[in-house]
Amino acid sequence: MHDNYHGAAVLEDLDVGLASDGDIEDILRVQEENQPEQGGSLSARFTQQWFKQAIDNSSLIVARSSSRVIGYVAFTSREAQAHVPIIQAMLKVCPNPGAYLHGPICVAQEFRGRGVASAMFVAQRAHMQHAPVMSFIRENNHASRKAHVAMGLQEVTGFEIGSVRYVVVSG
Repeated sequence: MHDNYHGAAVLEDLDVGLASDGDIEDILRVQEENQPEQGGSLSARFTQQWFKQAIDNSSLIVARSSSRVIGYVAFTSREAQAHVPIIQAMLKVCPNPGAYLHGPICVAQEFRGRGVASAMFVAQRAHMQHAPVMSFIRENNHASRKAHVAMGLQEVTGFEIGSVRYVVVSG
């Protein structure tokens, strides 16, 4: 292992790149670890078919360690998610024309704080040719907010759905 820019141990065997169909089982496992009922902060649960479509569209990046998926990040055009109520709420308060949508980003619990999310974000940004990006994070998800600011995004506004507050990040 070596140190990343925050001093946390980074995995030497970290491999980051576009996901393949063979990654779906591990992706679903990481997603489950990040659900609220497991102590995580995800706002949605995506199906196997959704991940398959994201892979087919080259809009899903994974991080692997020892050939096992330990994290993923999805990204889509605004148009692909425009029908989703939470995306509609975000775009109402922050239209940000031209930005693509980032997220969710998930890292397996035992690998958090080791530069995995940052490595995936760097790969995503390169894949998207550094186009403007935006996302939302639950207001009480302080770890994710801190990580996204460290990755160069700025908190620009907020919105609420039901009794849940979200922060919009953009960069």
